[in-house]
Amino acid sequence: MSRRQELAAKRAMLVARSELQRRDLATSTDDVAYSLRKVDAVVSVARRAATHPLLLAGAVAAVFVVIRPRRLLRGLTLGLSAAVAVQRAAALLRTGA
Repeated sequence: MSRRQELAAKRAMLVARSELQRRDLATSTDDVAYSLRKVDAVVSVARRAATHPLLLAGAVAAVFVVIRPRRLLRGLTLGLSAAVAVQRAAALLRTGA
């Protein structure tokens, strides 16, 4: 194989590899853009809720109606217990390390 043929084959391989990398980059960019659109939507809702306290109070009331206070209280106590357990474990790890 001549030097020219070697270089042509190497160039073709590099062009194919760069095309694959371009496709991978485009796919990952689309994933990031989708995630950022979701974050923007959440921020928009949070800003709107912050400027309308009555709307926020209505949402909290709706959560109480839908979830029921007893179930909500049970979930809060479980969450609090888990948070305390995590804090204690972290304290143990800090002192033991």
